[in-house]
Amino acid sequence: MKRTTFRPDLTDYIPYIEALTDKLNEESILKMSRTDAVKIAIELACKNVLPAVRVEKKRKLYQTLKF
Repeated sequence: MKRTTFRPDLTDYIPYIEALTDKLNEESILKMSRTDAVKIAIELACKNVLPAVRVEKKRKLYQTLKF
């Protein structure tokens, strides 16, 4: 099976993605990109909606700073 690239048009969602990215970057060790923020949102949605599905993460590790 040939793997194709999936490039959705999320132009209308950029303000929400930017807000999510800013929130993630407030406490993160590594700075998240918009792509990583969207991947995190998809992973969390799958975890809640499809608990039987195991998601293999292909992004930066999200770790928070503990002060």
